[in-house]
Amino acid sequence: MPLLFLIVLFGVPYLEFLVFAGVADEIGGLSALMLTLFTAMLGIYIIRQEGVQVLHNLKNTIERGESPVSELIHGFFLAVAGFFFLLPGFITDGVAAMLAIAPIRGLLGNILVKAGEKKQPAPPKSAYSSGIIIDGEFKETGETPPLNKSLPKENEDNDLKN
Repeated sequence: MPLLFLIVLFGVPYLEFLVFAGVADEIGGLSALMLTLFTAMLGIYIIRQEGVQVLHNLKNTIERGESPVSELIHGFFLAVAGFFFLLPGFITDGVAAMLAIAPIRGLLGNILVKAGEKKQPAPPKSAYSSGIIIDGEFKETGETPPLNKSLPKENEDNDLKN
């Protein structure tokens, strides 16, 4: 996993530079720079509009008493898309534009939820528990009985005091 992180950390900027250089050769350096800035501003505007819609849907879902998982996933992918739009480059802008499309966010969200369900471990089964939890209180006296002896019964306690 750390190797994958390093590859992405150094590989994505390198690829972005190569693509930017190729576009700059075709349309000119200043035009490529202006296009990059334009896509960033347009992308942030689109993400803002989509984000307002997702927040509205989230509010309605919570008011109905339903689970807001879908809206939260959409919000997460919109945040990632907004971050990608802020990074200069055409590759990250393309990925961000794909994440800005609601059906693609929904598809990625379903894949993410199914992957999480598969990795979720089953709760451990215990022979001592039937699943009922009883809330109670206890008080430590500081005395611990020997391991092999049982606690004295209540009437034996009274006999010892007399």
